[in-house]
Amino acid sequence: MKGHLKLFLNLKDQQGVTAIVIGIIIMVLFGFFALAIDIGYVMLTRNELQNIADAAALGATRKLGTIYEPMSYVEQQNYVCDPSTIIEVAKEVALKNQAAGQNISVNDEDIKIGRWDSTNKTLTTTLEQPDAVCVIARRDRSANGPIITFFARILGIDNVDVSAKATAALTGLSKIGSGGLPIPVGISKKWFEKPEFCNQPIKFYPTGTLEGCAGWHTYDSKTHSASQLRKILEELRNGTYQSPETIAGVSEFNFTGGDVASAFDEMKTLFDAMKILNDGILDADNDPTTWTTNVVVYDRDDCSNPQNEIIIVGFATVKIIEVIGPAPKIINVEVKCDDVEQGRGSGEKYGTKGSIPGLVE
Repeated sequence: MKGHLKLFLNLKDQQGVTAIVIGIIIMVLFGFFALAIDIGYVMLTRNELQNIADAAALGATRKLGTIYEPMSYVEQQNYVCDPSTIIEVAKEVALKNQAAGQNISVNDEDIKIGRWDSTNKTLTTTLEQPDAVCVIARRDRSANGPIITFFARILGIDNVDVSAKATAALTGLSKIGSGGLPIPVGISKKWFEKPEFCNQPIKFYPTGTLEGCAGWHTYDSKTHSASQLRKILEELRNGTYQSPETIAGVSEFNFTGGDVASAFDEMKTLFDAMKILNDGILDADNDPTTWTTNVVVYDRDDCSNPQNEIIIVGFATVKIIEVIGPAPKIINVEVKCDDVEQGRGSGEKYGTKGSIPGLVE
């Protein structure tokens, strides 16, 4: 009898311990469950804030693009931004959207205007010729209030601060429409590997070296002979030829190879006709002695004279300073930067930017 009683008491003790253990396990599982729900809510809110920051940065940078679009190249180089114009757009876009059920107000100090360094992935704040806007969207004590937890408050966590950051920039132009490339010359992408290529000299004649890292082409013509090049140069001068619409990463141009000395005179005649236009379109400057325009950047890893069909990877703005000839034959050029053209950016920047921005951070 005593043995049965002892066994009964042992079983009862074990049941009590088991109940305690089960209770602890339930508490732990409930804690994990509570945290899982609240973590999911925090992540959802952060995604909503990221979308808001993305939209606000893109909207504000697009405003920059529309400001640049009607300007001449010279006006763009002298542009100083009124920050209130850009900040207003970013705040307006953000306020139209919600995160965790609340419309989002963005602090003025969380909107940074500046220039984007695509190599180092950094934004330098400046109002002189800005090309990027960074926006931070928040649900914290500084803006819109932190989000309230559901179950984590059991563990003493009543609210959580959440934020997201986005940067949009005017990146390399991805497309130029028909007639927008009035000179049949391109620059090798190799040339843009130089640490500094803005306002640096390059020769369009003679070519084939790092100093003349360029080549002549016949656009998308299937013939790349010297006679075809001369014909195109004459028609460009007469206004009877329009360059084709060109898309970076898609279009291919047919390059002539060599210096094509027999077409030099036609190139000089084209320069003499174009430099005095000063129309802001075919000739983007106001100097009757120079010709500022766009050229293609082609996909080559060296500066040897290009030949046959080569894919176009981007666009550059150049100022042709002088065409000297008949002897010696020299075409001196500068590659310009910070020229904003109407169109979408693509990411690759060779000096010419699109006015429609993309997210870079």
